[in-house]
Amino acid sequence: MIRNLLFGLVVALAVFGCGKKGAQSSGEATLDELNRALSVMAMSSARPPADINDLTNFPTLRGKTLPKAPAGKKLVLDAVGQRVIFADP
Repeated sequence: MIRNLLFGLVVALAVFGCGKKGAQSSGEATLDELNRALSVMAMSSARPPADINDLTNFPTLRGKTLPKAPAGKKLVLDAVGQRVIFADP
């Protein structure tokens, strides 16, 4: 019961962003936004997203694009650290 309430709170905070409007309402998602979405998705399903593009289906990221990677890097899901990072190809 308490676990369900905590889970609901986490989802609500992730979806509604604690009532704050972000600097970006559309456009490019930030790494922080992607990592929050990844955390909630990991808690709500038995398996993590198969692909980085799956994160753009998360409610707070709809309408946003993945951030552009710096030269010589690519955006990946770090399975060990369970986060989104820029890594060497």
